[in-house]
Amino acid sequence: MNVKLLFPLLLLFAFHASAQPTRSPLGTPGPGYWQNRADYDIRATLDTSLHKIIGKVSITYTNNSPYPLDYLWLQLDQNKFRADSRGALANPSGSRHEGSITNGFEIGGVFYNGLPMPYTVTDTRLQARLKAPLASGAKASITIDYSFAIPEAGADRMGRIRLEDGWVYEIAQWYPRLAVLDDVAGWNNLPYLGPGEFYCEYGDFEYTIDVPNGFVVAGSGELLNPGEVLPRSYAKKLEAARQSDSTLFIISPDEAGNAPVGSGKRGIWKFRLENARDVAWACGKGLIWDAGSAKLPGGERVLIQSFYPRESLSGWGRATEYARASVEHYAEKWFEYPYPTLCNVAGTVGGMEYPALHFTEYDRSGNRLWVTLDHEVAHNWFPMIVGSNERQHAWMDEGFVTFMGYYAARAFEGADYSSYISDYPAMRQRFMEADLGPVARPPREISKGFSDVVYFKPAIALLTLREYVLGPERFDYAFRQYIRSWAYKHPRPEDFFNCMENASGEELDWFWQSWFYQEEKLDQEISNARRRDDGSVFLTLANNLGMPMPVVVEFTLADGSKERRELPVDIWNQGNAYTFTYRAGQPVQSILLDPDEWLPDVERRNNGWAF
Repeated sequence: MNVKLLFPLLLLFAFHASAQPTRSPLGTPGPGYWQNRADYDIRATLDTSLHKIIGKVSITYTNNSPYPLDYLWLQLDQNKFRADSRGALANPSGSRHEGSITNGFEIGGVFYNGLPMPYTVTDTRLQARLKAPLASGAKASITIDYSFAIPEAGADRMGRIRLEDGWVYEIAQWYPRLAVLDDVAGWNNLPYLGPGEFYCEYGDFEYTIDVPNGFVVAGSGELLNPGEVLPRSYAKKLEAARQSDSTLFIISPDEAGNAPVGSGKRGIWKFRLENARDVAWACGKGLIWDAGSAKLPGGERVLIQSFYPRESLSGWGRATEYARASVEHYAEKWFEYPYPTLCNVAGTVGGMEYPALHFTEYDRSGNRLWVTLDHEVAHNWFPMIVGSNERQHAWMDEGFVTFMGYYAARAFEGADYSSYISDYPAMRQRFMEADLGPVARPPREISKGFSDVVYFKPAIALLTLREYVLGPERFDYAFRQYIRSWAYKHPRPEDFFNCMENASGEELDWFWQSWFYQEEKLDQEISNARRRDDGSVFLTLANNLGMPMPVVVEFTLADGSKERRELPVDIWNQGNAYTFTYRAGQPVQSILLDPDEWLPDVERRNNGWAF
């Protein structure tokens, strides 16, 4: 079956019905591609007595679409923690994405171009209804006053935890933000349920965090006012860390909890991040702060920072080193890291990514810390640079990042950065033993084996595609082309599939169909082999379970040498059996399929034949 038959009809319309198609059959943005923009100015105050954020967000929204807009949709993700929310009711008690119960966002007022405007809230969505349409090419200003109680358990995306030196806050989904309007689905206003993550417009962010004096703030992007919130000695150490290949303490363990940071009774920390899809931040009074820098292929430096409580000291001492190695590896192998900084934050969240900042559980160390940090760092490429829709296509970030993590882990095996992700046989076996459904479905529909479906199966598919089907050179060229084409844009699965096919020069509909749209297994078999009088071997192969794949056949000859034949996937075009004759200069002693064991073949006992 041709996978393109499964493409959404709207996407086909985008391809064929417009004189200026928005997406090209090359898997790149089309000449008519458009994307709206949202720039944010946010001011937030942390009330530690109530564990509450009081904020005001000002959004400049640019309608680059060809359509006048009668209304705007905004996401109110904190409403997921209301007792009556769809997310609260959909997640069973004790599950990772359940979360604490709060009142969600409390909206004080919504203003459009300076005037109050009518709006309605439905679960985690706010619809702002315009008195006059926002014309194509026009800008609008939306200002919202809001507050919310910080949930202690924030569905493993954000939250707060009390440790020895006080509370550590990890703050995300912390402001009302524009939903994405795109060329395929229109408004992407699915509710936030928990398992599906986020889909955001790009823009520039400036934000101010007002915290009690003595609190340290880590934020996405550049700290704009270090001279106002840090003593001169700390600011000088931070500047030195920007050029340092080693890790330096900004706030040492001895100073943590008593560091003279802030300004007066409160500390007002200002940050900026450009061309990003989101920002997050964290704070605490007892945080240790260390930093160093990563060097990019072009020579630029990235400030790498780690913030962690004293409970994490023994485990987190190498966090900055780990993140530096990951940034340098991914920037060299795939695409340049775009942000001036990157922050690791230790707290209650197990592992969650945001642009230039991520949260990782405070009690992780060694292998567990390296694996998580590397994974979260890789998310800066997917979905932060390549802005896919995580709420609909979770595999387009988690699967890609797990795939990337395999090569990072392999690259650092000799540097004491061990990882189970570098154990391909174990990953392959996990996939073979699991009873999984198709990959290409929304995360809210995956009730069984979520991590296997979203993380491991697509990663194994990409590893197989690179190592077995296309080869590293063709795969890497196509994969980099995909990243370059869709950096800071909104690709869909079909764009990825088309880009990989066009840039690699290989028709792969059979691969996408089998690995992503269906639940097929693989069993390649040598069903018969006969040696003839002339020394040749007449061989019959079978494809038993539906998944078509190329075949690598290895022949062991009488003198112990080995020869291989690589058969294309086209051998299965006429059915599930294929016969051919192999001739060697000496007798064949044995035959083996998939000798390198890249394929998830569920029955390897029929892969060999001995004479």
